[in-house]
Amino acid sequence: MEFATIVWTVGIAAWLAFIIYVFWFARQVWEDRLMRCPETGAVALVGVEYVSPRPGAAPGLTVQRCGLWPGRKDCARGCLARYDEVLPGFTPHPDALRPFERL
Repeated sequence: MEFATIVWTVGIAAWLAFIIYVFWFARQVWEDRLMRCPETGAVALVGVEYVSPRPGAAPGLTVQRCGLWPGRKDCARGCLARYDEVLPGFTPHPDALRPFERL
């Protein structure tokens, strides 16, 4: 095999890997939701996924990514209370972004 063929093959493989990574990252961001933090009142982009804590248990929601992290990584995840009210993507939903009422 010629050196030029190897270089082109490696270059095309690297380019395809880059394209796949960009699409994977864009899909993740597109599925994230704009949500209001009940602790700070700030609006952040939050990535939520379903996880099953143990075999046979019903899946639950968990926050995988948040725009307020790493500074607020140990929060109570109270934003999940309004998860069903928020649309995926960057479209803000005014009712879901309303401030939380303090008790």
